[in-house]
Amino acid sequence: MSDMSDTKPVDSLPANNGDDMPGNHASAGGKLVFIDIDGTLADDHHHVPQSAIDACRQAQRNGHLLFICTGRSLMKIEQGILDLGFDGVVSVAGARSDINGRTLFEHLISPEAIDAATAYFLAHDIRNYQWQGPDGMYVSRGYMQYLQAKGSAWKDPQFASRWHVIEDLDTHGQSLGASIRASKGSYFADRGNPTPFEDTCKALSPWFTTVSGTYGKISDNHGELLIPGVDKGTAVAQVARTLGYSISDTIALGDGGNDMAMILAAGTSVAMGNGIEEIKQAADMVTDSVEDDGFAHAFSRLGLI
Repeated sequence: MSDMSDTKPVDSLPANNGDDMPGNHASAGGKLVFIDIDGTLADDHHHVPQSAIDACRQAQRNGHLLFICTGRSLMKIEQGILDLGFDGVVSVAGARSDINGRTLFEHLISPEAIDAATAYFLAHDIRNYQWQGPDGMYVSRGYMQYLQAKGSAWKDPQFASRWHVIEDLDTHGQSLGASIRASKGSYFADRGNPTPFEDTCKALSPWFTTVSGTYGKISDNHGELLIPGVDKGTAVAQVARTLGYSISDTIALGDGGNDMAMILAAGTSVAMGNGIEEIKQAADMVTDSVEDDGFAHAFSRLGLI
């Protein structure tokens, strides 16, 4: 694991109208809110309900800071979501944070870890995997075919130039890990692959913390590969500390496995009604589903709006 201290500013995140470090003078009573995208802010079709948009804007007018906190890399977030005007973004499951085009922190997977996981996937016939980093999304040919079948993500002009097929990369004689920069991996085995999730977790544990992924409808073994000691929870703590917020003044909203760390870390936590049972049991509050305006209902119950 290594920290990147020479990252370039990100120009895709719209600037907030406040100062470069808005939380350094947080108003009394202001909260720092961390919001997952998929299944929390947006539904399965990547649609953000108007009620959620209105709730975010009103909360900001009331003096609260809102951060996206997603498993996606920054360049994998739809521009339409960034254009909603969030105060900052935590991306790649807590490995990176940006405010107003400034990168607060970024952690990268070691080359050895990438090579170990890739070798494991090949040895166990796991054909669908990707690595996400600041330079793009690096996907296996199997994962590329999955994306092409879905259509939207692969063909979307915002993302088209950012996909790189691993088997087509010219690594100039180096290993894959030495040739790319990545902060998170994800994978899913084809249905019928005999390798269980628990075996994959154990085999990759020297290099990764593995949490369940979002491919449960198509795979029996699927997950996200996180840098050990780096997750959405550590990001909540680091952003709060940097911006001068007490952890008691942080709020997290999520629905899935990679949200557990921030649900446990935040001062107040909210599980979506469509979330997994473990998240609901761990959270301080369970709201309605994303389709039933659960996001806005949570903001109302929390007094943010």
